[in-house]
Amino acid sequence: MSTGGTPARTDGHSEEGALAAVVHEAEEVVAPVVEAAREAADTVRGAAETVAEVTQQAAETTARAAEVAETHAAVSAGARLGFLLDGLLHVAMGWAGLQVVWLGRSSTTADESGALTAISTTLGGRAVLWVGFVGFTVVTVWNLARAVTGRHCHTRLKRLEHAADGVAYATVAWAAAAFAVGAGKTSRDSTMGITRSLLDLPGGVALVIGAGLAVAGVGAFSIWSGASRDFLLDLARPPGRLLVTVGVAGFVTRGIAFGIVGLLFVIAALTHDVTASTGIDGALHFLQRAPAGRWALAVVSLGLVAFGVYLMTRARHLRR
Repeated sequence: MSTGGTPARTDGHSEEGALAAVVHEAEEVVAPVVEAAREAADTVRGAAETVAEVTQQAAETTARAAEVAETHAAVSAGARLGFLLDGLLHVAMGWAGLQVVWLGRSSTTADESGALTAISTTLGGRAVLWVGFVGFTVVTVWNLARAVTGRHCHTRLKRLEHAADGVAYATVAWAAAAFAVGAGKTSRDSTMGITRSLLDLPGGVALVIGAGLAVAGVGAFSIWSGASRDFLLDLARPPGRLLVTVGVAGFVTRGIAFGIVGLLFVIAALTHDVTASTGIDGALHFLQRAPAGRWALAVVSLGLVAFGVYLMTRARHLRR
């Protein structure tokens, strides 16, 4: 019987040996793969740490550069110039709107492009536009720098406001340069072109509606800033009761105008009619056609003049 059991034990040892050989071969195959994966993970980890370090250094460098740009005397002087010129542009916009009310000049372009066009046709107007380009560019840098540093920004929303203002002033600077070289377009044409381009994209209707809601959101924030007098935080000192009232009126009516611009974007999206989206000029003429439109247009036009006065006040009392 012992002789009969020996082959069974021999077969068991053979199977165990074969299994061990297979496991050993598998380990020899898998071990390099595991080692390669470990080395790849170490490489990725090292690259991620390097990227994080470079990103942090870039952020610190950007913050330092933004702080220098924001507080530099030349930048402050340029920002004052830009705010002053923008104030004059808003006064001109409001005046154009009042001309529509009083004289029925429906062909008058009551926006910044109309004001820039008027400047370009005067003697020495192109030189003035180049000065405006410099001023608006500096205001762009100043706003973006303040958005980065958060200086005098009590909330993240205030930083976002400076970022949005930086983008807005960049477009005005671009427009000033375009009119200076004789290649400027009215905001009506530019807005319709943007609307047309968005509608041609996949999901274009949603994109245009989103743009309209974003512009309306800017308008709502402007109304809030005026009603809450949050804009006074941008001034070195209170300008006096009368100018505070002027600022409140300017911000609220400017917000109403932006709200109408946003509404026109939505109408253009829903009707697929790009001619419905025509910027500030279109918003003012839209008011003109509404019930009691002449009175509404007069109020908003005076509000744009008031906002221009505030901007000139800000140029004088700029908070550094």
